[in-house]
Amino acid sequence: NDRIALRRALAMAFNTPELISVVYQGQALAATQLIPPNVPGHDDALNVAARYDPAAARALLDKFGYVDRNGDGWRDMPDGKPLTLTMASTPTARDREIDEIWQKNLKAIGIRVEFIKQKWPDLLKMGKAGQLQFWRIGWINAYAEGDAFVQLLYGKNIGQTNYSRFDLPAYDTLYRQSRMLPDGAERNKLYRRMSELVAAYNPWALHVYPVETTLLQPWVRGYKKHAYWEHPWLYIGVDNAQLAAR
Repeated sequence: NDRIALRRALAMAFNTPELISVVYQGQALAATQLIPPNVPGHDDALNVAARYDPAAARALLDKFGYVDRNGDGWRDMPDGKPLTLTMASTPTARDREIDEIWQKNLKAIGIRVEFIKQKWPDLLKMGKAGQLQFWRIGWINAYAEGDAFVQLLYGKNIGQTNYSRFDLPAYDTLYRQSRMLPDGAERNKLYRRMSELVAAYNPWALHVYPVETTLLQPWVRGYKKHAYWEHPWLYIGVDNAQLAAR
């Protein structure tokens, strides 16, 4: 329970509105559940994301024994050992901005955090091997099903797409049941329960659904944004006469 409380406190301590305004420049929506909007299984009425509440986060940490025992200004583990979290990120300008927000937010609740800086492919390898304690990662849907997101926490996907290494039998049972059902109210009820379990155990802190804006020159022909396919360049043309006139 103390580890669940720690994860929940971390989620409550993070200022997602600041992330949206500062890093994403307003081009993101606050995440509410495992499955994003416009994907089968998303529930517009559901919001299980932790609210931003540093005071409640500090109270939760106090309750479960994460207190400053030696007077150095930082919280320690319930057993008295020092508490320092390790977060992985890439050496990009955007990740540096996010690191600063995390560091500021965690300092506000008395938790130290250090950063492992590695290139993206190296972090993927380390994540699959279970060598990362704390990591920010997103997911791009490849097919029009909520399954693409809920499978990320299925226990048997540890070492593959389950980077949080979440392994909860109750979740796995719901996931297997959802795989046997078509899109509809019965399956959506399972998805809702899966999101509620994630909110209870906090293997993830839900942050944002990014908004993508595509800019085209007027001489580009044949472009149509595809919901899941990221690279349709083979089928895009250029009006050379208009380009030359420009």
